[in-house]
Amino acid sequence: MFLGYLIYAFPVVAAVSLICYLPVLLYGRKQGRKRPLIRHLTIYTLCGVIWSIVYLTIFWGGIPEHFPAEYRFLNLKPFVWIAEPYEMGVSKMAGQLLMNIMMFVPLGMFLPAVFSILRRWRRTVCLIGLFVLCIETMQYFIGRSADIDDFIMNTVGGWIGYGLYCLLDHCFRGRSWWKNASGTAQEEKTLV
Repeated sequence: MFLGYLIYAFPVVAAVSLICYLPVLLYGRKQGRKRPLIRHLTIYTLCGVIWSIVYLTIFWGGIPEHFPAEYRFLNLKPFVWIAEPYEMGVSKMAGQLLMNIMMFVPLGMFLPAVFSILRRWRRTVCLIGLFVLCIETMQYFIGRSADIDDFIMNTVGGWIGYGLYCLLDHCFRGRSWWKNASGTAQEEKTLV
């Protein structure tokens, strides 16, 4: 069932990401900047990651007719579900928390690859934390749960993604395809 929703959502996310990326592409062309195809794919993938997260956290299941929603749930006690399991049970809750981590790993990887200013971990983690806070706040007002556990797990996922970016950067820093994908090739040209 989950896979069926993802198959349905993929073309929508791909189309919205393309619509969001087109102004970036056209602006770059107007400025006379030519980027390698792999750089375009990196930026487009970041757009897809962001829109996938927004779709899965905000639009999945629809938006309520009344805004703000009548039902609201706020949990500010970290890991309360261990002592007081939710109706879904501990194993399903643990699975959901693992999915919350996995959902933000790509964001942590692609943000520093696209934006050189985010190659410092504090900036990346702060931006991811702010993004997650915005999502949790919006979920509260549209009738879903706003949960400190989601905030923690999403942010941990971003940290893991940033760690993976650093590992990949360490392993492939000298390779031309990596320099093109992460934009460091263009940065090196502007320094010369």
